[in-house]
Amino acid sequence: MAYNVLSGTIYLPGELLSEGQVSSSNFVGDGQNLSNVIRITSNPTTDNLLTVGVNSNSIVGEPNLTYNGLTLNLIGDFSASLGVSASYFKGDGGQLTNIGSSPGGSSGSVQVTDGSSFIGGTNLVFTNRVLQVSGGLTYTRRGLASNATASVTDYYIGIDSNTAAVDFFLLNAANCSSGQTYVIKDEGGAANTNNITIRAIDGQTIDGVNSIVLESSYAAISLYCNGVDKYFLY
Repeated sequence: MAYNVLSGTIYLPGELLSEGQVSSSNFVGDGQNLSNVIRITSNPTTDNLLTVGVNSNSIVGEPNLTYNGLTLNLIGDFSASLGVSASYFKGDGGQLTNIGSSPGGSSGSVQVTDGSSFIGGTNLVFTNRVLQVSGGLTYTRRGLASNATASVTDYYIGIDSNTAAVDFFLLNAANCSSGQTYVIKDEGGAANTNNITIRAIDGQTIDGVNSIVLESSYAAISLYCNGVDKYFLY
């Protein structure tokens, strides 16, 4: 006689065959001879994430897909049919493709940021190697009252000549970009008494001479270099 329900502990010396379901709150044994049961067949490290193996009843640890509780590490390609979001992305993004944006601005607009997004700078346009600025410009200014040497970040050099004469030393032109420009001004108004001398390094010139002296009150000069060995007034 067959029964639909068995209870208690059942010991089988051979096989248990069933045309329906076999269920239990607990199975005892290693289950090695159970068939059609999904089981892990290979997982070299506990960090390996699992995927379905060669058949639907096996699960395999993927060495190229790991998660240690903090970092998901993928060796290979990543594909998403919808959005991918993160608080930030690492790397230079050189391999990212099909990234859309709506920066606005006309053709040639230089993109500027408002702190959270990029927008087209309609008053700052670069086309055909020409930069057009519809507005004011601000250049860096350095003030000094004693001997000093130029830097590649200088533009305006304002010299207070009220205390003493000042020597201002230009950089080696070879260390500057071709077209590097300086504007040097007697802001103290006493260059007629305390001369301001602008000096090129030995072997280099400013309009053919090694140094130029500002000796008039509030005098100024503007100069640029060729990026090799010379400066020129303009």
